[in-house]
Amino acid sequence: MITKLKGFIDLSSPHLFVVPGSLGVCGVFLSNPNPDAIFILFGVLIPTIAWAGGQVFSNLFDSDFDRIKHPTWPIPSGTISKKEAATYGLLLYSLCLIFASFLNLYCFSITLISLILATFYGYLGKLKQKGFYRNFCFGLVVASCILIGASTTRNISEVAIFAMIIAILIYTSDNIIGDIPNIEIERNLGFSTLPLQIGPKKSAEVAFILMTFATILTLIFWIFGLNFSYLPLAIIALGSLLWTNIVLLKDPIKFGNLWIIHARYMGQIALYFSFIVGAIG
Repeated sequence: MITKLKGFIDLSSPHLFVVPGSLGVCGVFLSNPNPDAIFILFGVLIPTIAWAGGQVFSNLFDSDFDRIKHPTWPIPSGTISKKEAATYGLLLYSLCLIFASFLNLYCFSITLISLILATFYGYLGKLKQKGFYRNFCFGLVVASCILIGASTTRNISEVAIFAMIIAILIYTSDNIIGDIPNIEIERNLGFSTLPLQIGPKKSAEVAFILMTFATILTLIFWIFGLNFSYLPLAIIALGSLLWTNIVLLKDPIKFGNLWIIHARYMGQIALYFSFIVGAIG
């Protein structure tokens, strides 16, 4: 029983909950610099539960790949059956939609669209289609957490939309990086990923270009009304993110690993905190 419970917890990747949570609360403050506590709560809760459900379906659709790369994970190991995983994912989806419906129609609609995109992203993995459009789909799904957070306040501002565009570029870059170390396994399984299509080196270059565009947009964010106070922390965060991209350019296979992704997540959280600082002014 304990093993199965742990399996359900692991399926939702709780160690990454800080990503949707920070994006959601960022969206809340960008649309309302002085939000009520209830908006902050749901701005964190809804994107996090949506992320958890998306992770479950991603693990479900990627079970063939995980059977080779991660045989001890809940589904490949048999701890959680595919039917149990699908039921669990649907329960998480239903829960976040129920919470969203308590707030307003905008929040419910955006959350529903995000869930559909998240499931589509996972299903593309099952179809073994992991080219650039799947990378972009990942960026769009994760960045939508900002929009979900903003929608809790019924006021989706221009700065929230601009922040979402920046996040799309960052997480599309992240997803490309994540595909690089799996190139041999995915080749053997017949996948079609960007690193397989154009090579690891060029894929790292594409990821760097996307991050560069994200950096430029962040540095001119003040044009859309964000207070200049965001810049010092944003520059530090961007520096750490660009550093990881530069390291990858030197040796994509060697450095395209989990610690790079986690290092990037820390830089991204700092970046979204800088946006909150700028929103508060």
